[in-house]
Amino acid sequence: MRNSENLDWPFKFCNMSILFRLIYYFGLKMRLFLFSLLLVSLSACANTTDKTMLPVELAAVNGKNQCIVLIHGLWRSGYAMKPLQEYLNNYGFTTIAINYPSTETSIENLATNFVAPAVDECQAQGMKRIHFVTHSMGGIVARMYLQNHSLPENSRVVMLSPPNQGSEFSKRFGDTSWYEWLVGPAAITLTKDSNGVINSLKPIKEEVGIIAAYREWSLWPSSWLPEPNDGTVAVQNMRLAEMQDFILLEAGHAMMRHDEKVKFQIVHFLKHGRFKHTMLSLNSVNNL
Repeated sequence: MRNSENLDWPFKFCNMSILFRLIYYFGLKMRLFLFSLLLVSLSACANTTDKTMLPVELAAVNGKNQCIVLIHGLWRSGYAMKPLQEYLNNYGFTTIAINYPSTETSIENLATNFVAPAVDECQAQGMKRIHFVTHSMGGIVARMYLQNHSLPENSRVVMLSPPNQGSEFSKRFGDTSWYEWLVGPAAITLTKDSNGVINSLKPIKEEVGIIAAYREWSLWPSSWLPEPNDGTVAVQNMRLAEMQDFILLEAGHAMMRHDEKVKFQIVHFLKHGRFKHTMLSLNSVNNL
């Protein structure tokens, strides 16, 4: 007859103290990896758009023969616009999320070398309308392109928290070498001074809708970033004299690209040339 202690040896590993030792053995890096993997998984689930949940008010939207060029902001890539891209694809729009090196060259070069080819691609596909959807500094890049170009008739531009009147940070720190190293030659010119591009930009003729994000708190003192703001851009700096419509939505600067209310308003403006100002809550979007 076998010794019962020998039969029980596999179950000793179920002892909690041994499990804790094993967890500790894998170390902090493994725990951080697992935690990061969990966050990525949750984010992927959160950003998956169920077509059955699309607002019925937008059911008549048909993006056929309409191309949308998505232009990201500073330190980002085209992948940053993926939540918006997937949402817009559900309405039949053709979308192009451009990648541009936001910290390596001037705004003029970015418009010429990256926005122009995307517009050409839309035209090559025979698109009747070409829209821009921009985030942050991407709005300034789009305006720079539109200084010497125009979009087809009935095309529209939706800007998410654009620093249209300049960046408070570029204004405050633009003459420091560390800030120039951090943001690059494009963002450092987001000012109205003689070295900036803001005052050189003329009004654009395309219909422009601006979605301004704001939140109740900020990491920065109000002397640095006037309230209200979205944590990066002051709301007062987002406006344009020629804008067709303007709406203020509670969200953070970076995370507004994931916000369902923001997505809804983008499509609403592209269809109607105005935002839906009576829409207040996320539940009302999903249950329309």
